[in-house]
Amino acid sequence: MDWHRLVRAGAQGVAAAVLGGLVGTALTRGLMRLVILVAGGSPQFTWTGTAFIALFYVVFLLPGAIAVAWSRARWTRFVLGAGALAIPVQAAGIATTDLESVGPFTTGQWALLVPLFVGMAVAYAMQAAIVYRVARGARPAVAVPAGA
Repeated sequence: MDWHRLVRAGAQGVAAAVLGGLVGTALTRGLMRLVILVAGGSPQFTWTGTAFIALFYVVFLLPGAIAVAWSRARWTRFVLGAGALAIPVQAAGIATTDLESVGPFTTGQWALLVPLFVGMAVAYAMQAAIVYRVARGARPAVAVPAGA
């Protein structure tokens, strides 16, 4: 086993997951606040809650980020995709519970909420793309001899 390569992939994966998690947290926390305001609720955001969301994002993105940093094989995208998909699935469940207590919504509220929900989906996709690009890094491709 190439320990140097493993350590480098681990460090690169951690860096990618942390960066993606922090960017995702900043984007989604802002959008969450707007959703609650449009829904007529009172935002109750804390630094502890924000830190928990960032940690949650990083933990779910970390296995895929390390896998992508380790190998260029297709299975690594599945691992990253599974972790990245788990984040909005959990968020949708939490949002459903939180918004149930505020609704029902008017047509005007829905007109504002739908673009915000689309923005959340875009933020989650951007988060996964950032993790993938950073984890992939600028590693040189493995050279294959011409006679092989």
